[in-house]
Amino acid sequence: MGNGRNPGTTRSGTSRTRVRTRTVNLRDLPVRHDERTLLRAWQIGDLPTIIEAAGDPYIPLITSIPPDCSSAEGAAWLHRQWNQAAEGRGLPLAIVDRTVGEAVGMVTLNSIDWTHRRAAVGYWLLPRHRGCGLATSAVRLVVDLARDLDLLRVEALVEVDNQESQAVCRATGFTEEGTLRSYLRIGERHRDMVMFAKVLTGV
Repeated sequence: MGNGRNPGTTRSGTSRTRVRTRTVNLRDLPVRHDERTLLRAWQIGDLPTIIEAAGDPYIPLITSIPPDCSSAEGAAWLHRQWNQAAEGRGLPLAIVDRTVGEAVGMVTLNSIDWTHRRAAVGYWLLPRHRGCGLATSAVRLVVDLARDLDLLRVEALVEVDNQESQAVCRATGFTEEGTLRSYLRIGERHRDMVMFAKVLTGV
């Protein structure tokens, strides 16, 4: 999965661009969906999905979900996602497989920079729901949402050996821009990451 993390920050004192102050509550946006996939805000009823994700060996390495988390830790994680959206810092959404009617993963716009109109996308799926096109559908839907939010650029960082996640980026119109060496620490190693980006048209 792409982790979509972008640890860089923009220092307003180094830019001559006028800063557009903007506070956006992203928590109550309408759901987005296609025939197979629905994106919506996380709900407390999704706690079993979070606990299952916490037991995966990889998902806690690329997200803020605590490994093998308890119900209380999972609930606290959900509250952090709601706060992030309410403050306009990010847009964490549950990926719902409409064929089963339950949350099976997550797609998010994070590191949102309203001044420079960019964000990073990240996504993960529970192992039993991978390989059936849900990630591709979710990324396509969240990119459309980014366009509606007047963002100009969406980025995705993917490990160099994660061919499945790179395929998702290419299938949704992202362009490979290069490899960032030893860019992110994942687990006990610093990993090379491929930078993908999509510049949104019509803005």
